[in-house]
Amino acid sequence: MIAMLEIGRASMLGPGLQRPEKVDRILIMLVAAAILYISGCSAQDKKLKASDDAKALQQLVDVPADLKSARWEMFGTPEYEGGVPGPTDYMTLVAEVEPVTNAESFTSGTNDKAIYIVPEAARPWLSSHFQSILVKNRNTNFDLATTAGCHAYDTKVRKSGRKVNGFSCEKSGKVLVYLSLF
Repeated sequence: MIAMLEIGRASMLGPGLQRPEKVDRILIMLVAAAILYISGCSAQDKKLKASDDAKALQQLVDVPADLKSARWEMFGTPEYEGGVPGPTDYMTLVAEVEPVTNAESFTSGTNDKAIYIVPEAARPWLSSHFQSILVKNRNTNFDLATTAGCHAYDTKVRKSGRKVNGFSCEKSGKVLVYLSLF
């Protein structure tokens, strides 16, 4: 590639004319940037999506019951949508699970707490009831006592054993789990 640049340089300048070395470096950097751009390096390809893998959820956080089904997603706030990435203020896990037996193990906590809900918590794949709870209370401290079936929910990250907290809400045998991981 450098040889091609040298040939191009010689043909453009003609005999006896030379270009400053600084211009050569800039030209090489521009060509390298164009190659990276064309090759399709994109953070969007690496963006996490919702998962239906209940076993993966159980391997990530300690879940108190066997699950019939689960859909979950872990995401950072602010969410990266291209451009220059910035720091992540929160890492949040939102899950909608259906326990094999009853949901009591998810909803046995107190409801006298207020939990902060990140602005983008209302994931598009959530059922309408759970999505409306998260939309209505986004970017606020959600008072659990104001919504029937919602309770504080504490668990731990399996790998590190670190305690994490959030809340859970139950409706028609399904449970919304919202956890602030950091």
